[in-house]
Amino acid sequence: MKPIEPIQTGCPFCGTGCALSVECSGDSYKVKGDKTNPSTQGDLCFKPIQMAKALNDARITVPMYRKHKYEPFKPISWDEAIGIVAKNITSLPTEALYFYLSGQLLSEESYLFTKLIKGHLGTNNVDANSRLCMASAVVSHKMVFGSDGPVGNYRDIDDADVILISGSNPAWAHPVVFRRILARKKAHPQTLIITIDPIRTETAQKSDHWIGLHSGSDTTLYNALLAELYRRGKCDFEFIRRASQGFEKTLSEAMTLPYEEAIRLCGISSESAEILLDSLASEKKVVGFWCQGLNQATDGVMRNIGFINLFLSTGRLNAHKGCPISLTGQPNAMGGRETGYLSNALPGYRDVRNASHRTTCEHHWNLSPNHISPTPGMTINDAIDSILENKTKFLWVACTNPLITLPDVQKTQRALNHTDLFLVVQDCVMSQTASMANLILPTHSWGEKEGSMTNSERFIKRVRPFKQAPWGTKSDIEIICDVAKALGIAGFDYPDTASVFNEYKQLTSNRLCDQSTQDYDTLSYQWGGERLYSDEVFATASTKVQFHPIVSSSLSLGEKEFVLITGRTKKQWHTMTRTGLVGELLKDEEEPYLLMNGSEAQEMNIRQGDKIKISNALGSLELMVRFGDLAPKHLFSPFGYSSAPINTLVPAVHDPFSFQTAFKSAKVTLNKF
Repeated sequence: MKPIEPIQTGCPFCGTGCALSVECSGDSYKVKGDKTNPSTQGDLCFKPIQMAKALNDARITVPMYRKHKYEPFKPISWDEAIGIVAKNITSLPTEALYFYLSGQLLSEESYLFTKLIKGHLGTNNVDANSRLCMASAVVSHKMVFGSDGPVGNYRDIDDADVILISGSNPAWAHPVVFRRILARKKAHPQTLIITIDPIRTETAQKSDHWIGLHSGSDTTLYNALLAELYRRGKCDFEFIRRASQGFEKTLSEAMTLPYEEAIRLCGISSESAEILLDSLASEKKVVGFWCQGLNQATDGVMRNIGFINLFLSTGRLNAHKGCPISLTGQPNAMGGRETGYLSNALPGYRDVRNASHRTTCEHHWNLSPNHISPTPGMTINDAIDSILENKTKFLWVACTNPLITLPDVQKTQRALNHTDLFLVVQDCVMSQTASMANLILPTHSWGEKEGSMTNSERFIKRVRPFKQAPWGTKSDIEIICDVAKALGIAGFDYPDTASVFNEYKQLTSNRLCDQSTQDYDTLSYQWGGERLYSDEVFATASTKVQFHPIVSSSLSLGEKEFVLITGRTKKQWHTMTRTGLVGELLKDEEEPYLLMNGSEAQEMNIRQGDKIKISNALGSLELMVRFGDLAPKHLFSPFGYSSAPINTLVPAVHDPFSFQTAFKSAKVTLNKF
């Protein structure tokens, strides 16, 4: 008997984008790394290995409906469910509609949502949970390079002399990337790993140097380093002259604060600053990684640009001297950005504010001129306010759990429970958000549907099904197309997923994220090549890379206040709707906790394991204390636990450019029970 060939697919978790090989035997599935994939080379972490055990657990297999949220759900047919969605959309003005998507959707699904909502419905009132994790990186890429898109690739790790990690804990959040970093260290012990983070994370513990700066002082540190590099004559003035604009203004702002004072405000030693300066001033290859510690802030874009400025000023935008690389949070946040699912975007890294971009999409979708709105839609946080103001009356949520992930949980709960809001949730399990819906649309899950995803290094791979979906569920593509047809919209008859990709890829032709030459069946492709802008021709109007001055900032705390930082756990994924069903992934992570310095706890007569009350004006939570190493007056607690949702204490404040929420700087007080 001929053995069954393993099925090549992709991981549904972080933005590392690991390629998987799944061996199927009856109803059992053995997940391994796909060694033929050039991006992740067969490596993977434990989440997808264990996840295959719970694919059929807690599934919703029939549409569930209730007219009023206080009523019990009742099962209905798909025809009824699709009709209800269509009726609600047609009965309301477009400004009362809102759609909230996910970086866990496949690119073809995100594309069809964009085509339906921004194209045919003519509203840009759509956003995605990338607004919570990657929006600051998107805006900074566009401001500096002229387009979204991470510059480097994972292969830059393999010959790096210095690996600089700022505001990221890849040992937990991107474990395969971090293992590659450790492999470089093992093969080349002289390689320096430096982590800049208020928390001594597992990444910091395994680094050569942990620089525990005060939260919010990132821009102060970057400015201080830039100014000191200039004073020491260590900038790459030839690159700056040849390929950039804006350096003089950026430097002038950076030199506003005296170097010694800046380092003191950051809460780090002069020795730590010298380690950073020595690395950046050298001819060594320095590869920089960043993630949510820089993105999720009220000055997230400035933090991003400040970090990038250090690489630009030293000519580090190439294979020889290194480059900065943004780590993507979700498995297909990159693909969603390419397909245009954020509130101002269109497919192929286009923007709704650009008339020629709108015209291209209108022509491609057979729409009349001026059908696509030129005004960016509301971001998700503004949509929550709009619901509470009784302006937004219809919300369609796909493949995400905003009740737990958005800031100010109580405010979000009031909005989702609003009497006049009709809430549609498209998901495979009963999430906390789904439990508040009027209508639940049960979808196929990972392992049951197909499409493509793009990872943090711009590598696109196919996602293939390896099991049958539960009877009664539909794929996300089917649901989108069924609703479009119920609305009387033409152009949503696709015989298969390949036809969706083939339509979408045409909109990437001659764009930075060009995929137009790729074949769907054999899709395995890094758009832009190993490294973007290798010819030093950038996507800006002047074709030059742009320096931007950034204002130094720091966080002020009251005498009894602490700064609260949130983040992922090591084994669980976001709000645990799927990984929480797997015992092996829950081990040691069953309960939420609060990490604090032992010395500060001792002063408050708090012992490890004690339950304490953590509070601010938004509410309070009870959490068990664990001890760790953090910058003074800093705390850490993981998000995702519905029993104690830490975002209860995170205010809905955001960056003024990216509108990304500041999840890393809530102010709280502690009280022992």
